Amino acid sequence: MSTALAAAAPAVSGPHLAYVSRSAHFEIIANVDPHISLRMLNYFAQRDLVPSVFRSRRVREKLEMRVVVPGLSEHDASVIADKMRGQFAVAAVTLEMVVGA
Repeated sequence: MSTALAAAAPAVSGPHLAYVSRSAHFEIIANVDPHISLRMLNYFAQRDLVPSVFRSRRVREKLEMRVVVPGLSEHDASVIADKMRGQFAVAAVTLEMVVGA
């Protein structure tokens, strides 16, 4: 009986995966600088993207930022993260791709 059910189930192919909800989650740690938040957001503005979440908080002499951008491909998110890491005030950038959230 399970064989018949497996045969009746439609196969999932590549094009259908384009509709899966995914988002890029960036965690950024930077030195306190009055312009660093704008520099980080500018990477998304250049691509005409608006993050769904942007949070920034100061912890002693560091800024901790979190940016979530829905619908961003893993390749594009990786390129943006690498550019962020190149900023002089940025200490660390981590990127997590979340599917279905």
